[in-house]
Amino acid sequence: MSVSKRKTPTGYTAEYHYRFKSGGQLYYGVCHNCTTERAAELYERNIRETVKKASEQRSVRALVENFRDELTGGKPIGLTEAYDLYLLKPTKRKPGAHQIACNQSYWRDFAAFMAVNYPDVDNLANVTKHHAEEYISLLRTSGAFDRAVKYNRNGKEYSYTPENIQLSPRTINARHKAIKAVFSRLGDDAGLLANPFELPTLDNATVSRDAFTDAELQRIGENMTMPYTRPVFTIGLCTGLTLGDICLLRWDEISGNWITNKRRRKTGTKLEIPILPPLAAFVQEQRPITGAGEYVCPELAEMYLNNQTGVMYRIREFLNSIQIKTSVKVEGRSRAISTKAAHAMRHTFAYLAGVYSIPQPIVQGVLGHLSPEMTALYQKHAQREQKERFFRQMPNVLGAAAPAAIAADSVAMIAADAEPERAELHRLIDAAGIETVREILQQFKSGSK
Repeated sequence: MSVSKRKTPTGYTAEYHYRFKSGGQLYYGVCHNCTTERAAELYERNIRETVKKASEQRSVRALVENFRDELTGGKPIGLTEAYDLYLLKPTKRKPGAHQIACNQSYWRDFAAFMAVNYPDVDNLANVTKHHAEEYISLLRTSGAFDRAVKYNRNGKEYSYTPENIQLSPRTINARHKAIKAVFSRLGDDAGLLANPFELPTLDNATVSRDAFTDAELQRIGENMTMPYTRPVFTIGLCTGLTLGDICLLRWDEISGNWITNKRRRKTGTKLEIPILPPLAAFVQEQRPITGAGEYVCPELAEMYLNNQTGVMYRIREFLNSIQIKTSVKVEGRSRAISTKAAHAMRHTFAYLAGVYSIPQPIVQGVLGHLSPEMTALYQKHAQREQKERFFRQMPNVLGAAAPAAIAADSVAMIAADAEPERAELHRLIDAAGIETVREILQQFKSGSK
């Protein structure tokens, strides 16, 4: 008999023990949780079979692969369910809904690639470095596996395949990072021995997006119209918000002269932004027209929700129509790179804030693009009063007339610092044309020499 209870000075042990030889090697131990001899025999039989199976492995790698679940405590996780399980894992910060949707589309593209090319590989643990290298190579040479662009318009699903299917290094790295993160976060649960996407990323030498010049801002202000370009540029240049947050600005996110109760769609970072006079004028115009609805700019919101490409197309066409170049050709890239479009407003906002010496912690707190830890650190010093005091100094870049009550509030805010002369100068410069401002600036520079 290979299982038995051991005899001790005080009687027999409560548990059963197994003892057998295999391949000249002696194996023995306790039959855990075995209360009957029959259960102990089944336990011992499983141990024998495992030992026999292990002895048949021809290499250490084969041994580890075949006994992965036993060694790591992992279990099979299917490629189709992996992303949902990934989202359930606790993280330092919760990404925004937009980022979640993007990363999910990246994962689905990889899962589709595996389903078509390697249908037998249906769980994380069976994905190898070879599979990862092949997929990343595909992204670099010919774009995503599923190249169709899908969108919804008026409740109907549409799709098209763009002529240019190449992805930028930045986009390839973003896809690579998103897929790698799923394997990393589910590694222990799936019993992974290594992350197959632990591969080098591309050098990301991105082309800097330019801020709009004074002359370009004046042209924009003179030509922007409803329902698309005026809201986009008025909100964007006065807040530094990204395009999605501009288009989907809601009335319940506006309280008094503040944009509050709002989070960045991409990162989920909480935002709190003072409303500058040009935006205040626009908001006052929109409220009696659309105030009963959800969005400040309903036509713009509908376009963005149903066809984001359509919004970006209108912005580029508008800028090109007023002779503002929106892209540049970069050597080694098959298509032109966008340098001045919607995101350039964010750069312009940050640039103007720097020109007017607004402290970096205040700007970072408004833009909200740092990690939660860094944002919290900066925002400890960026209280509402400080934000309002500094941002009221920002210029009326688009030339929109501010309501008298709001302009008076701005002057009173600065006068509260016991600098009435500075307040008066700000009021006069805000009302002056750009050429007058340049003449005054030149006089200041001449007098300081």
